[in-house]
Amino acid sequence: MSQLEKGQVECPFSGHGDDLVNVKFFRGRRDDIITVDELKAEARSADNQLRMKTAIISHAAPVSMHEVIEVAEFAASL
Repeated sequence: MSQLEKGQVECPFSGHGDDLVNVKFFRGRRDDIITVDELKAEARSADNQLRMKTAIISHAAPVSMHEVIEVAEFAASL
C-alpha cells in the first residue's frame, strides 16, 4: 500500500536540513476539485521560485469573488 493510499503524502518542502517554508495556496475562481498532482506542481514551483529568488511574496491574501460562508454552518450542513 502506498503512502498516498494510507493518507500520508510526502511534504514537498521536507528536504533534509532545509528551512521550513510557509506556503499558502489560494483557490482563486476555481470551483472544481484540485488534484494532488496540481498541489504538488504548485509546491515545486513555489520551491523553485524561492530557491531562484524570483518569488513574489505578498503580505495579504487575494480577495475572493465567492461569498463569505461560516465554516461551522457549512460543516453542519454536510
